[in-house]
Amino acid sequence: MSEKSPEVDFDHHSAEYARDPWAANIALNTHTPVAYSRHHGGFWLVSGYDQVSEVAHRPEVFSSEHELPNTPGRPQGTVVPASSFRGIPLEVDPPEFLQWRKQLNSFFSPPAARRLRPRIQQYATWCVDQCVESGEIDLVLDLANPVPALITLDIVGLPMDDWRLYADVVHALVYTHPGTPEFDRVEAGFGQLVGTVRDVIPQRRADPGDDLISFLTQVEIDGEKISDDDIVAVCNAVIPGGVDTTTALLASTLDYLDRNPEARRRLIDSPEQIPAACDEFLRYYTPVVGVGRTALEDTSVGGCPISKGDRVLLSWAAANLDAKTFPNPDVIDLDRDARKQAAFGIGIHRCIGRHIARMDFEVVIGEVLRRMPDYQIVPGAAEKYSTVGQINGYVKMPARFTPGPRTGPDAATVTELPRT
Repeated sequence: MSEKSPEVDFDHHSAEYARDPWAANIALNTHTPVAYSRHHGGFWLVSGYDQVSEVAHRPEVFSSEHELPNTPGRPQGTVVPASSFRGIPLEVDPPEFLQWRKQLNSFFSPPAARRLRPRIQQYATWCVDQCVESGEIDLVLDLANPVPALITLDIVGLPMDDWRLYADVVHALVYTHPGTPEFDRVEAGFGQLVGTVRDVIPQRRADPGDDLISFLTQVEIDGEKISDDDIVAVCNAVIPGGVDTTTALLASTLDYLDRNPEARRRLIDSPEQIPAACDEFLRYYTPVVGVGRTALEDTSVGGCPISKGDRVLLSWAAANLDAKTFPNPDVIDLDRDARKQAAFGIGIHRCIGRHIARMDFEVVIGEVLRRMPDYQIVPGAAEKYSTVGQINGYVKMPARFTPGPRTGPDAATVTELPRT
């Protein structure tokens, strides 16, 4: 790093950042849109919208590749500090990336998301049915986490009997501080989930179904069937990406609507506005704080010299609060055209699951406002993540509402739901 380059004392996993990431991000993109932080082994923080877009559109220079084991100076994937798991296609560079994306598009395209809507609706209805007669619900643990987890596991093709275990592990993985014994325990739990994926792969090779793992057993990259390790790597990206990012967005939106009755009434009276509102909530409550890259050559961004091997963190959350792109960025404006929001990423690595995440959002928010329109979060009971370095969300969010009737099939467990 050059002595003339701006330096910031920034740690996205710190309690200080978690207390008010909005103020921190606006200060960063206003004063130091590119700066160096010495935390987590050192990395360049890119927070201005234009600078983030520039880096995201240069995959030939800023690599997403993840080589294991993690080695300083070599590509270390999209998490800062580096994860011990590799995710595909998120952590693959072109031209191989383009092959992966083309293969996976059939599972994650807009038409595929629309086909999933009835199933997502079934899961949302079932989750609300478990609580609707009591008038009490944890909006995170009983709804915003289970629905994305259920549809993700359904898509992947994992046993649904253990869905709660999978959901809890993925949920805890993103809010537990790296480098702590608790994080080691949670990561070991995710390792067990990976083991389940490995156990399922030979079953699907022998007797394929219509799930993602079965599909992957038939996929060819560069003319060859992909390995079990690569199938696991795809699931490593799809499962966390499909679960807690959506959980965080849903929880933050429900918290906002609890505190802003006029906005709640607007969406209750005009549910057709929920899809458009999704972009503004994504912009303000960006679930994934940012993604890492590794510089493959000496270069510069925003006048700052970046050396080959340097780690770079692109802050989607900060870019979404850049006043040059989004005037009055610290205000939620449901009339704002926020389609340029970067919450799903920018460039070729834009989140492949974004269409399903949007569908989850539309269905769950619609279900809450239809069946629990007067819900109130229990004062002081909601618990935010202590670290928002990966995902900005909530651990739990107990709420009360006027009890109502069950409306779905009389299924004791989610596995008893009829398939649509």
